[in-house]
Amino acid sequence: MGLIRNKLIALAHLKWIVYLGWVKGHAGIEGNELVERLAKEAAVEEGPVVYDMMPREVIVTRENDNGLHMWEQQWMDTGKGAVTKAFFPSVKNRLLQTIPLFPELTTVLTGHGKISSYLHRFGLTDNPMCPCEEEEQTVDHLILSVKN
Repeated sequence: MGLIRNKLIALAHLKWIVYLGWVKGHAGIEGNELVERLAKEAAVEEGPVVYDMMPREVIVTRENDNGLHMWEQQWMDTGKGAVTKAFFPSVKNRLLQTIPLFPELTTVLTGHGKISSYLHRFGLTDNPMCPCEEEEQTVDHLILSVKN
């Protein structure tokens, strides 16, 4: 019904007057007889598809699935993001999770930020060691080894 309503609104904007009414079937009314004949032909004849439109929702769903597939393929093919991949091996699974994002979480998930080993890698600090002095300060060390 939404499509018909939209078409009627479009015609109204063009200043068309549209009358809708009931027409008795099989009563010899020329326009109605033509429509019935064409409908029967379309139902029984094989031939080219005349109506090949697709609902918007189908197109959106297909494109979303296609985009997700492409993103997933890029995610699997890249050699970057090893730390993030350890937390989220699949794009699809990550999208299913509701995680509030904040700077400290981004630091952990990407392995970037104020972590001694990261800063040392770029020559921003002299020492990659954790203040606990047990090993280099990495994301894994911070999560798995540091005790309060």
